[in-house]
Amino acid sequence: MALLAVALPAVALPAGCGFEGLDFVVDDRVDITSLDDRDETDLPIELTWTFDGPFEGDEAAFAVIVDRTPPPPGRDLDSLLDDDPACDGPQGCPDGYLERNRVYVTTDTTILLDNVAEGTAAQEARGFHEVTIVLVDDQGRRVGELAESVRFRLPGRDR
Repeated sequence: MALLAVALPAVALPAGCGFEGLDFVVDDRVDITSLDDRDETDLPIELTWTFDGPFEGDEAAFAVIVDRTPPPPGRDLDSLLDDDPACDGPQGCPDGYLERNRVYVTTDTTILLDNVAEGTAAQEARGFHEVTIVLVDDQGRRVGELAESVRFRLPGRDR
């Protein structure tokens, strides 16, 4: 009887607790086609991907981010360099600064990566470099949860 008294409320609890307004949808509109995960490749890398578009809502471009964790949705790409004094102030990062730090914005589905810093994979104890593609609006803010990543190794540099 005591067991029933404990078990009955536990069964009833989930029925009274509900999740409303949550929309768990996998966004797989981007697929990186030029590299397989854990490939070995040389620089420069012609990174290509497909996009099952068109852009929706505020989506305006792709951000290609190398060896950095993308910003959360709603945050801008400049936030990746918050600790960098060059990006302090109301103007944010100077023109071209994101690209020099391996953060690229494009509306194309291909980009040439020729700047992958030596040592970044080993410094992060991963042994691999990682490139991630997310969607951004026209102000460089990440839009949605879409993120497509691939890891790669540069022979002779990352071991």
